[in-house]
Amino acid sequence: MTPRQTSCESECAVICIDGITNSLIRGITPDISWSQYVEWLRKRRPGLHVIHLSQPHDWGELVMGRPDQHERLLADMVEQGFEHYPEDIKAVVVLGFSLGGLRAIQVLKRVAELQRDIDLEYLALVTFGTPFKATGRPTDYILQHLDYDYFQHMLDVKRHREGLDFLIDVSSEIQLRILLGEIEHDEVVSASSSLAPAHWLSGRHIPPHVKWGTFLIRNSNMLRPHDGLLQDPLATAYIDGLVDGLLPTVPADYIYEQLT
Repeated sequence: MTPRQTSCESECAVICIDGITNSLIRGITPDISWSQYVEWLRKRRPGLHVIHLSQPHDWGELVMGRPDQHERLLADMVEQGFEHYPEDIKAVVVLGFSLGGLRAIQVLKRVAELQRDIDLEYLALVTFGTPFKATGRPTDYILQHLDYDYFQHMLDVKRHREGLDFLIDVSSEIQLRILLGEIEHDEVVSASSSLAPAHWLSGRHIPPHVKWGTFLIRNSNMLRPHDGLLQDPLATAYIDGLVDGLLPTVPADYIYEQLT
């Protein structure tokens, strides 16, 4: 199956997973969330099932040690995502921004595990500036010395690699697409980290049902290319193209309007 063979939008879902705001207080940097794009996508393609998963804590709360255990937070996020998950979905695209890309792997693993029950045919994972090998910045030194399991899981490269391997192996009965995105001039996550899985995937056997690749996403916000990505018209137009390319084509008379 190719994604374009799924003819009905009602059989498709897009799951957008937030990163963690880079400010100490969530309200200072509201634009790190997918919320505006999700609202836009629902208007642009009303036939799609669009699910938005937000991170429960900002950096300030994490540094103060307020979160529950990582596994419990992850389980709550997955449960939130599947609370209203339609049973007749054939194709799922998961968009993970920043740390949301790491959460996306766990969410997709859950989707893949359910494939026999929901008759799933197609999965796609798309990441944007995801710290697969920490951030690749000096801040990693600080994170390594914060004794909270949330940070230790974030820095657990072996876990991230095993998560991708598991996803590839468990999805043998469906088509799987993996796209790894580097943000141009990313001020938070280095390219060596956001594209690290490209090296992992190049070194293992890739079965026929899996296709993967990398991309560079640009935006017009030169001051905050990473944190400002999801509200930048140039970047969101590119994301629209990814969504439309991974899912069934829009109607022939569709007129594209850019998010402003």
